[in-house]
Amino acid sequence: MCGIAGIIDIEQNCYLKEWVKVVTESMTHRGPDGNGFFESESLAMGMRRLAVIDLEHGWQPQFSANNRIIAFQNGEIYNHRQLRLELQESGYHFNTQSDTEVLAHGYHCWGIEKLLTKLDGMYAIAICDLNTRYLHLARDRFGEKPLFYAAQQNKFAFASSATGIAALDWVDTNIDEYGLDQYLATHFVAGSQTIYSGIERVLPGHRMQISLDDANFEIATYYRLPSGQERDLRPKDLKNIIDQAVQSRMVADVPLGVFLSGGLDSAIVAAVAAKYAPKIATFSMGFQRAEFDESAHAAVVAKHIDSQHHHFTFDESCFMDLLPQVASALDEPVGDQALLPVFWLSREARKSVTVVLTGEGADEAFAGYGYYRGASPGNRNWLQRLYRQAWQSSPSRMSRYVHNPTPQTPSGFPLVADPGDRERLTGKFLGEPSKWEIQLMETLDAYSDPLQRATATDLLTWLPDDLLVKLDRMAMANSLEGRAPYLDPRVVDAGFRLASDMRMTRKAHSSKIALREIAKTWLPQSILKRNKQGFCLPMKSWIQQWYQEQGGPMNYLRQKSVPGINSDAEIKLVNEDLARGVKRDRLMFSLILLHEWYDSASKAKQALRVKMTQAGHLIS
Repeated sequence: MCGIAGIIDIEQNCYLKEWVKVVTESMTHRGPDGNGFFESESLAMGMRRLAVIDLEHGWQPQFSANNRIIAFQNGEIYNHRQLRLELQESGYHFNTQSDTEVLAHGYHCWGIEKLLTKLDGMYAIAICDLNTRYLHLARDRFGEKPLFYAAQQNKFAFASSATGIAALDWVDTNIDEYGLDQYLATHFVAGSQTIYSGIERVLPGHRMQISLDDANFEIATYYRLPSGQERDLRPKDLKNIIDQAVQSRMVADVPLGVFLSGGLDSAIVAAVAAKYAPKIATFSMGFQRAEFDESAHAAVVAKHIDSQHHHFTFDESCFMDLLPQVASALDEPVGDQALLPVFWLSREARKSVTVVLTGEGADEAFAGYGYYRGASPGNRNWLQRLYRQAWQSSPSRMSRYVHNPTPQTPSGFPLVADPGDRERLTGKFLGEPSKWEIQLMETLDAYSDPLQRATATDLLTWLPDDLLVKLDRMAMANSLEGRAPYLDPRVVDAGFRLASDMRMTRKAHSSKIALREIAKTWLPQSILKRNKQGFCLPMKSWIQQWYQEQGGPMNYLRQKSVPGINSDAEIKLVNEDLARGVKRDRLMFSLILLHEWYDSASKAKQALRVKMTQAGHLIS
């Protein structure tokens, strides 16, 4: 687990190494155990390391082909041992037990495309081939690890953090109007565009090839979500697939535990992990108010599997101090209220372990969200009717992802703010879809089954751009590695291809039907019957308290204004909602987080530029 960064500049190279050093140093929380660098002519790359595999020798970069192949990565390759044996049979000699060395030799043996098809892991990969003079970047299939980039004529930069790239003065760091509109709609920015106009993401399952001679690049897709016909899958087979996925993600040379919420998903992971690591550490978060607390259910699971259970209570009085810390840990705004307890839990868990397993991905793969019920068997044509009626009523005012007459995305995910409120806040209505939105809708149109279409939407948006951002940034802010067994490609494929009535029906306790069936031999009956709860917080009272301590909305929102937001309109909207007792806490929290993030990110960007100047190298 690391943070990586790299830059190509054909015109000048005097600042490249210094930029990489400054940026990687800013990501020390992602890798507190050391660093590594490589430079060659117009290229410089570097990393910070959190040592998890081969603690003594697994430093980066790793090399192959007489040091002509140079590999860096952020993440873990879970099947690196199997790939190592395959490469050794082909004559490759290894100097370490590092999974990154497998990437170097694997690229030399198979090429980038075949290598990526063989990998099971979470990763952002950078491999430089000095023979062909290409830099290759790739991001894992579901977006567990971040990878940002910016490009201009003869220049290209990439990093695990958008903030480091924003420190380059040739990068456009204006707030992107599409990114802002999406954030206000969903409390996160989905797709390739970020909140910054000049910074983009490498999409999950995509790779890039960048020339070292002119910095031109090409983008290709190497993985797509399953599509096509449903298939029969015996419970025994699904159980084995999940068992293997959990076991594979327990590979580590450091202490490992499990985040245990008390819900079905994490309970299954904990139960399977406990088979292979008796007395495994589990961690749960409780709340002072009983109506928000589900820690008792986590305790039931922990007792059932005989884990070493660690329970923490979220101190609600710390909201004022915690929110700025959370915002500063984000390189892009995510207005998810669960950021707060995940940060807290990660901080406490890191005192005992370096790696945790989590339940992310199960709701999307096996259909766990209540808003999917409109697309479940018994109402199979609901989404098609929605899209047809919406498009016919106003085709010129539809982007079809966040611009729908019904305020929700194609998955049924409820919007934070509808188009009218977003236009009120920004003064703009973005009726034309972005290039990414067009591509998204084309992808979704390939699914004739409404439930597949709904879950595919979230697998392509909500999962990589909210849930996995939350897990990665909050865990890594505390130098903790989070792993998601449900995002093993075999698990996603199995869940996604299940018959719809084995994923969800409209009856009670009917979400994730297949998971509940196989969990009968692992978990107590009381856990199997629980509906999804998630982290619920007393946000209404916190928001009121926040504005009181900030001197009111006018003082706070003007002092920490965000470009693109009409301050007068925002102040009026916030005052209206406060007067009503905070009826729209999702929007109110998203706005506060946006302001805190922008203030923190601006200061971090400026601090990086000062460090570059102090190093004697202008960024130009």
